[in-house]
Amino acid sequence: MRTRALIVLALAALALSGCGDHNLVLKVDVLSYLDPSLQAVTFGPVPVAPGGLATGEQPLVDDETINLLDGLNSVAEVRSVSIGLSAFAHDSTGSGSDTLRVYASDENTAPRSTPPVVELVVDLTAGRDTTLDVTVPADSRVAELFVKRKMRLSVTTSLRGPGSGDPLNGRVALRTFEAIVIAGRKAF
Repeated sequence: MRTRALIVLALAALALSGCGDHNLVLKVDVLSYLDPSLQAVTFGPVPVAPGGLATGEQPLVDDETINLLDGLNSVAEVRSVSIGLSAFAHDSTGSGSDTLRVYASDENTAPRSTPPVVELVVDLTAGRDTTLDVTVPADSRVAELFVKRKMRLSVTTSLRGPGSGDPLNGRVALRTFEAIVIAGRKAF
């Protein structure tokens, strides 16, 4: 893994050394940094209650530290970072909704103490599969995290069960979670 990071940095340095205002675009597969057991959650039964019972935020990924490319900040200036997320929801019984939230912070701050970077609402219907895709445009707060060596990440799920009918049971899984980092040559 260390060799791979050095190769990426060397390529970044070569790409940025040319003339003009060239950009280096890195696609970071954030999902690959997470343990597969943290990428999905089975829920239920969420009982029937008037107005639907809310579970509150439950961690799917609970404050995981992610090691980023060491030294990117020394060869390039991160100009922007956009986030792409895809989730799959399968509702086996009942109906309701789920809200997925992604929190990101520097290594000294608890992620859930910051505003969510992504918030995704899923309507759940019995027997139906739903795929959600969202792209969050460049955010300067997130871009600042990618110049550091480490960042912390949390992903939560918050269910609201049915007001009538069968209890809510199902599964939510992250399918893709990527960051597109655009960096440019540093002015020396």
